[in-house]
Amino acid sequence: MADQQAFFDLLDIMENEKLVEPTRFFDLMRGTFSIANLLYFDADILAAGFAIHRLHHTLSAGSLRAYMDGGFRRIDPVLKMTMGGVRPVDWATARKLHPESEPLFAAAADLGHGLEGVTLPLSTPTRRIAFLAIQADIRAEDWPAYKRCHLRDFQLLANLFHASLLENDNRIQLPDHCGKTLTHRETEVLGWAAAGKSYWEIGTILGISERTVRFFMTNARRKLNVVSNTQAVAQAVRRDLISAL
Repeated sequence: MADQQAFFDLLDIMENEKLVEPTRFFDLMRGTFSIANLLYFDADILAAGFAIHRLHHTLSAGSLRAYMDGGFRRIDPVLKMTMGGVRPVDWATARKLHPESEPLFAAAADLGHGLEGVTLPLSTPTRRIAFLAIQADIRAEDWPAYKRCHLRDFQLLANLFHASLLENDNRIQLPDHCGKTLTHRETEVLGWAAAGKSYWEIGTILGISERTVRFFMTNARRKLNVVSNTQAVAQAVRRDLISAL
């Protein structure tokens, strides 16, 4: 358990520094509390999945690869409960409520991860999700008392960290790209891409060739100053250039 002075020292840092970098924040959290791993996630919610703005964590590459390759996102109860509410999600509670998620927790245990943790939903605009997941390095029988002692501190620190990143975004001025705006066709193509449609499907829907769809997507990426279609869709959603999904 962390002592109160260590918590207040960390709170002073969070309140006085304009931007606490993720790596520094994670180091401070792990040094103050008995934390094994942290994961911060911030993304737009699209019909085809997520358009990730930020993903910072202390997990190994192998752990993330096992999660993605195993298709565990489809059965992840913590993710489902985080998307559907604003309350902290206790992993043990989510596991009990969703027995179909057992393969996920079994795989985590095989990789040497403890199963005691909590995920904290963070404030976001519509069609967006953000959270901080915390895995504690303690025994299962000690988890209830640990969570009761530190959950309020975790929530406060997570919100301060999240706010500092959002405020830094607001300080960064987006270029006007020489005053160029998206055409109606480029907006249409982006809208259907946000709905998970392929180039061929978009061409069929709009009555144009697949090659023409590619042309419009290339123009949209250039105007939005991004390198991928996923980033283009995320920027368009974020700037209200395409309709809500």
